[in-house]
Amino acid sequence: MPNHSGTDRCLATMILMTVMTMVVLLPAGSYGNSLTLTGEHCTVTEPLYNTVFNLTGLNSDLAHHAMSDINEKFIFDVCDQLDTKCNGVSGGAACLRRKDGTEVLLGMKSALQFVDGRLHFNFSGGDRCREGKNYTFDIILMCSYGLEAEPMNVVPYSEDQCNYFMFWTTQLACAPLPNRVKNNECSVKDATGHIFNLLPLSHVNHHVPDRNGSHFFVTACKPVHYGHMTMCPPGVSVCYVNDTEQDYARKFHDYGQTDPNPTIENGKLVMNLHSKEGSCQDSKIIFECDPKATEEIPEYVGKENCTYLFSWRTALACKKQEPCAVMDPISGLVFNMSSLANQKYTVGQGDSLYEFSICKSAKSQCPEPSGACQLASNNSQAVSVGTINDELLYNITGAPYLHYHSGSICNQANERWSTKIEFICETDKGEKSPPPKLVEASGCEVIIQMKTKLACTREISCSAMNFSSDQEVDLTPLISSEKNYEALVNDSLAIAKDKRQKFYLNVCRPLLSQFGLGCPGGSAACLAVKDSSQALPTHELSLGYPDVSLTVVEDRVQLRYLRGDNCPKDNATELSTEIEFYCAPKAGRGLPILQEIQHDCHYRFEWPTNVICPNLKAEFQSANCSVNNGQTNERVNLQNIFPLGSLLVNPSKASASAELNDGRLNLCSKNITAVVDYEDQAVKMFFTMTDANCTLTGGNINVNLRVSCANEESFSVNESDSCLVTAATNATTAN
Repeated sequence: MPNHSGTDRCLATMILMTVMTMVVLLPAGSYGNSLTLTGEHCTVTEPLYNTVFNLTGLNSDLAHHAMSDINEKFIFDVCDQLDTKCNGVSGGAACLRRKDGTEVLLGMKSALQFVDGRLHFNFSGGDRCREGKNYTFDIILMCSYGLEAEPMNVVPYSEDQCNYFMFWTTQLACAPLPNRVKNNECSVKDATGHIFNLLPLSHVNHHVPDRNGSHFFVTACKPVHYGHMTMCPPGVSVCYVNDTEQDYARKFHDYGQTDPNPTIENGKLVMNLHSKEGSCQDSKIIFECDPKATEEIPEYVGKENCTYLFSWRTALACKKQEPCAVMDPISGLVFNMSSLANQKYTVGQGDSLYEFSICKSAKSQCPEPSGACQLASNNSQAVSVGTINDELLYNITGAPYLHYHSGSICNQANERWSTKIEFICETDKGEKSPPPKLVEASGCEVIIQMKTKLACTREISCSAMNFSSDQEVDLTPLISSEKNYEALVNDSLAIAKDKRQKFYLNVCRPLLSQFGLGCPGGSAACLAVKDSSQALPTHELSLGYPDVSLTVVEDRVQLRYLRGDNCPKDNATELSTEIEFYCAPKAGRGLPILQEIQHDCHYRFEWPTNVICPNLKAEFQSANCSVNNGQTNERVNLQNIFPLGSLLVNPSKASASAELNDGRLNLCSKNITAVVDYEDQAVKMFFTMTDANCTLTGGNINVNLRVSCANEESFSVNESDSCLVTAATNATTAN
């Protein structure tokens, strides 16, 4: 078994980003002897653990239908044939129906195949395409333990393409769940009654380097998702993958079975994961509160005795809740109704009239500190039907809501009035939300329903898989919550000379409300036209809504916004936007650039950014105490961040290390391993110091340091274990 004496919990600094090549292929495996099987009767048994994958549940009497991004329909069935003809042929299994009504037979039959852990249906025997080729169709199955069905994702294709691909996420592609985590809530309540729910962390496998050339797959709450080159033992949340081992039977290892619920130890939220495979390969995940964490990825810290330690920064570990906001613990989506505050609303039915506010008291006829009241018809004092509060709640079977308690005495048994305000998703595109409605006012409770787009749960995924490398590409760091992006325009375009037109975009999310920018509500891209005599835009057009999750096409990540306003040059066509992101290490976060306007209706942008670039191992030079990024020629001088190049920690007189005795660790003299994490916008560093007292860590003190670029300086250090030091700093300068 490999020895993991090193640590991997390092922290961030100035960065710039590169690209992750994304190619939709079906790799046969990383090794010469690929593990390839063909199933029978829609069932296949993988040989490592004898797990049976039974896909017969995907068979449909009505056939399956999936739409491509250009509105062409794929009609297919698995484990069976279609009941209808395709292009005049009976007994086919997959059919493509073009926009003009013509059909292409993609396959007469499908075969379930297992390739290095990946399950896919291969359709063969299709119509002749060109150059002696026949049409083919591959459906790649992806594991998800989520209860809600996810839409099928057809990979974008060209008009002359012969091979088509689609991704289908289903529980049937997963290894069976152990009983202990089939219905676990993955939550824990602390001494104050606050409930921490970590279930949203279960949706993705996280690839975590071990610093020795191999890696872990890590999840929380549910086991690692079985898949291509992720053939982990059943029920594990920490899976060690020995990248130097070519024998699959010895390549994947159990480093910790899934813990159904977190626990609280010494004030920390943790999971203890015990291995069934070996006596010295347990794992422990420590969840750290980070309210601004956009990319929640665990990091390997080091090994202590027989336990591998991981640190996971996430907002889900934070106790403080933003006013007038609540998180859906299943999806991780945050609902925030604060924009509805500071105004009064009125609802009524018959002679009954009620006035209420959202989260904050607004100027109204209600007595203080009421959040809702019944207005009197004779101008007498209004009756409180609930006291104001900003604690937005969420019922997992319903919608976000406010509950105002302790109103005036009700007529029945001295009970007090209360008011429940339920927020319902309002789906009418670009239109003003309808007024709130009084649903009930009896039994000492008033129920009001309010439609708003703020209550809509469907947000598109801002990440996609690179299925050639089995790595996730995530654009979440580019989602703006402060200011809309204003696009640049390629100088070669005629529109570049028209300074009246401005293009505003956000990534995966709607545009932010901005004074003077009247883009249709919910739009993610907008064209604003400004008269030269006016300070603010006089006309805005939606260039599309964030309805379609991003995809990977060759070496670029593609995002599309559809259903915009009617195209001025063709009223039968809706305006749309396409954004292609590619890796550019020197670009920083980058900005969108308008490159082309197709048919006067489709706007194509390119976005160079380093957010999607893979991590880079940087060079540490002790002579000038700096970390050098060879891709960008950027240098981080540690002496400009840490006084005299010393990391200050609490002095430990019991330590055998003279530097720890003094509380000053001289960074410039250390053998530092440094990694530039473009996605996290950080430089992460790791080094060891000899200390004979640290017997559990092989006589070493493991130090992990993260340096991030930020507007405000801050510093934190965790020395709960004298042999494991984790420090993080935000720096305003690093050169």
